[in-house]
Amino acid sequence: MSFKLFACASACIASLSICTSVYAKESHDSSRDENRDIIVTGTKLSGDFGAKSGIPIAKVPQSIQIVTADEIVEQGARSIGDLLRNVPSANPGFSRVGPYQSFSLKVRGFLADQMRNGIRQRYYEDVDASALSNIDRVEVLKGPSGVLYGQSAVGGIVSIITKQPQESQFGNIAVTLGQYDQKMLTVDMNTGLAPGLAVRITGEAERSGTFVDYQDMNRKNIAFNLLYAPSDSIAAHLVAEYVDRETQRNPGLPIVGTVQSNGVRALSRSLYLGEPAVDGLTADAPMVQAWVDVKLSDNWTVTPRLQYQEFNSGFLQIRLRAPNALDPTTITRNGRIGREDDSYTISQLDFSGRLMTGPVMHKLLFGYEYDHERSRFTQSNLTNVSSINVLTPVYAFNSIAPAKTFAFDNFYNVEGHALYAQDQIDLTDHWNLIGAVRHSWIDASDGDWKGATNNRAKTSTTIWQIGSTYQLTGALSVYAGYNTGFDIESTSGARTRTGEPLQPEKSNQAEFGLRYRTDRFRGSMSLFQIKRVNAVTADPVDPDFSINAGEQRVRGVEIEGEWQATDWWQLNAGYAYLDGKVTRSNDGIVGKRIGDLPEHSFTARTNFTIPGTPLTLRGGINHITNRVLVDGSGVVLPAYTLADIGVGVDLKPVRIDATLSNLFDERYFTASGNSFAVYPGEPRTFSVRLSVGF
Repeated sequence: MSFKLFACASACIASLSICTSVYAKESHDSSRDENRDIIVTGTKLSGDFGAKSGIPIAKVPQSIQIVTADEIVEQGARSIGDLLRNVPSANPGFSRVGPYQSFSLKVRGFLADQMRNGIRQRYYEDVDASALSNIDRVEVLKGPSGVLYGQSAVGGIVSIITKQPQESQFGNIAVTLGQYDQKMLTVDMNTGLAPGLAVRITGEAERSGTFVDYQDMNRKNIAFNLLYAPSDSIAAHLVAEYVDRETQRNPGLPIVGTVQSNGVRALSRSLYLGEPAVDGLTADAPMVQAWVDVKLSDNWTVTPRLQYQEFNSGFLQIRLRAPNALDPTTITRNGRIGREDDSYTISQLDFSGRLMTGPVMHKLLFGYEYDHERSRFTQSNLTNVSSINVLTPVYAFNSIAPAKTFAFDNFYNVEGHALYAQDQIDLTDHWNLIGAVRHSWIDASDGDWKGATNNRAKTSTTIWQIGSTYQLTGALSVYAGYNTGFDIESTSGARTRTGEPLQPEKSNQAEFGLRYRTDRFRGSMSLFQIKRVNAVTADPVDPDFSINAGEQRVRGVEIEGEWQATDWWQLNAGYAYLDGKVTRSNDGIVGKRIGDLPEHSFTARTNFTIPGTPLTLRGGINHITNRVLVDGSGVVLPAYTLADIGVGVDLKPVRIDATLSNLFDERYFTASGNSFAVYPGEPRTFSVRLSVGF
């Protein structure tokens, strides 16, 4: 592995030092540097208008990393997970061939949630994890971040900011072709209809194969973005998106034959162990967001927001289970068929503004949030799913029809209210404090769709955040912060042995960091500890039930930076050390490693633009050390190193971007979330993108 790591690094650096990072002038002119300065993260306020009462990145007492739309193109990214390879403490999760990608994205060892324009999403990225055409940038806010965002995963937030309309007129059409019969069309059209009125339409359609046998990727998405700003006092935004996907449901590969030997031979990454004749997934998700920034005075703004979203899915899924006790090449399977139909409404009302108390400036945010999630999940279990031999697979449902038996038809209903407040206090020109608090009331229920409610639980919780940033010099600042969070996803509707509802899982993070910035260099270092408390663990009296008594802890160090070495050469790099342990559990795994968490990870990218030419050369490397499969597991996922190279040619208005991913064809696997299967990562893959701007 050390040789591969050295070879990757050498290849990337050689490509870099001789050549050029395409910061094609188009990229540089798209305000990459300016975005780093003005992006508002850790606030729910929208756009440049609302940013005046948000928290600039330089003053956020929490680690943040940003990926721009330019980087999506330059890296040939195919999913949100691909983008997270730029974040050293992030786990990009499954590749596109695996289901539930959003449920596998992790930051600092724990699951991360997605937001879109500051509003929580429900399952969105599982509908189409490859829907990148309407993304302007992705902000990764690390650690619990629930004060302004509400219930959220422990690891942090992957915040997606969509492309905003502009009053000028421009457009771009791109065609991407690649291995495994990849074919994709991307469109981005913008026009100003009148002063203060602009529309932007983006979309993509893909009809592609994958490296997995029998698995295709047929998907499309379209987005309509409207901006109406009739005066300096009002700016209204509308975002309407629709995505859908059809694909085979891939069950992954068994542990035996991949990360463990089966005594015969390693399994091909292309092997499909579902049932091609019937296994499949259809999903669609319409979404509408609207918000208005209304300037009440020079100092105060009110911002109402509304989002409505649906997730509709039908599936027939084959799942791998344990190998045959006498033959490790024969894998038992089960299956299910069903539908899930969800709707999610969330509304928010924010008041933000400035207030002086003597010589001290307060930047205030007060808000109220209401959300309502309704879900119906119906499932039948397949009763005639046979075992399969991985060396000579025979697909049974090519000749017989699946038989099924009804399992359940349940509803899930969650209604929540919350009040929150934030105060950013500028004590001096160099020193600021941030304090925030949120109180949430949650009413969750579930039961049979046609029957009475079986479980209902009302809970309330208070979470808070405090932090400070001090500017030591013009280039160097130091920050420290403590924040808490909560999450009901893993506990809602569940009951203890005595019939009491399980309480929300909670989390906290302490972090200390340094930021350094000059005209040519931007870097940061952070030390942190995250705890997941009140976690679900087995009831010691009856292990068939659970209680809120578990705890996991991750301590770590992160270093990341960006160096504009010359006008034509740029280098980005990051490193993370993560020490994750189960600190409390009734499952006999106290002191064991947290699942799917590498101790060390390293990422680096470089762009080199050849002076006087339209040519740009790019390279990247990503190294992950070994991980255990699940919490406390003895099954180890091997370390891996991925390298990619690319070239860009900017012949305005035509642009060509070619990418070769996984240059050394590294064989690697990602965790599936259970103890039976893993998912193969993408092999060496070539793609080329031709775009025309106008």
